[in-house]
Amino acid sequence: MGSNMYPSSSLLGESKDNFASVPVDDLIENADGFAGVFPALKIADIGIAIADATDATRSASDIVLTEPGLSVIISAVLTSRAIFQRMKNYTIYDVSITIRIVVSYKCIYDIWRI
Repeated sequence: MGSNMYPSSSLLGESKDNFASVPVDDLIENADGFAGVFPALKIADIGIAIADATDATRSASDIVLTEPGLSVIISAVLTSRAIFQRMKNYTIYDVSITIRIVVSYKCIYDIWRI
């Protein structure tokens, strides 16, 4: 990470520092990161925190990287796909069993009526 870190208040123009006069577009393009943007983890589709993050950031994020590198993200995506596939298979199984039970009871009812 670079050294051009700015507080989130600089984006809103609330900062009293020397970069308050810089246009927001230029500030974003030249920044390496922004500090104090905690709500962004809650708003994001998938909030990712690194291993050295604060406890508040870890609790707000969906994924916490426990090891250095991006291999952890790949592992998380593969695991989530496997979980989704199992849930899909269970749903299909559950629906087919329900249909089988309803059809069986309907056949038994029709046979019993005769």
